[in-house]
Amino acid sequence: MTTLSVVIPAYNEEDGIAAIVDRVLAIGPQLAAVGVDGLECIVVDDGSRDRTPEIVAGYGARVRLIRQQNKGYGGALKTGFCAAQGELLGFLDADSTYPPEYFPALCRAALAGADVVIGSRMAGERSEMPLVRRVGNTIFATMLSLVAGVRISDSASGQRVLWRRVLPQLYPLPDTLDFTPAMSTRALHEGLAMVEVPIPYKERSGRSKLSVVRDGLRFTKSIVWTALT
Repeated sequence: MTTLSVVIPAYNEEDGIAAIVDRVLAIGPQLAAVGVDGLECIVVDDGSRDRTPEIVAGYGARVRLIRQQNKGYGGALKTGFCAAQGELLGFLDADSTYPPEYFPALCRAALAGADVVIGSRMAGERSEMPLVRRVGNTIFATMLSLVAGVRISDSASGQRVLWRRVLPQLYPLPDTLDFTPAMSTRALHEGLAMVEVPIPYKERSGRSKLSVVRDGLRFTKSIVWTALT
């Protein structure tokens, strides 16, 4: 029996957390159709000051709630990975920008032999990504492709599936928002089989937690540092 543990990092997401949790919980039949028999949903609340943890707690045993104090995006994911029971680990954001309905397709690629599967927002599916971020993501992906010698279209996607057994090869990873480009770089650096599956992307409503300049510089530094270590 193969189980997928989906980790959702959350910080002040009271307006949207229920919607994404409901969508994750609904994919069980589609997962079973591709050979994944179990589904675990974990929400890691990273010190929210709103009703996010109370809303998640209302799901009872269907959702595992872990509370921690502001360890950051990557820190929340690592906490969730540590607590997860599944052989497959998946993650996505709490704001419904990424589609949980595509987890079965990502799992299918993992079951076919991939170690890490990236849901690519840049590989052909419908995307609402703003132009400035699309250009930035293209630059980061091109940089990683040149460093690794492997074509990657979306090095920073926040929806992925990976096997738990490859975590020791991926660590250490940062606690901050550059967790995903660092993971992409580390996977290629370690010779892991990484593939991309096209996914649609919906732009977040309201203010994004991502700073194009600050986090763009951090992403660049993370790719270079990880590639050299």
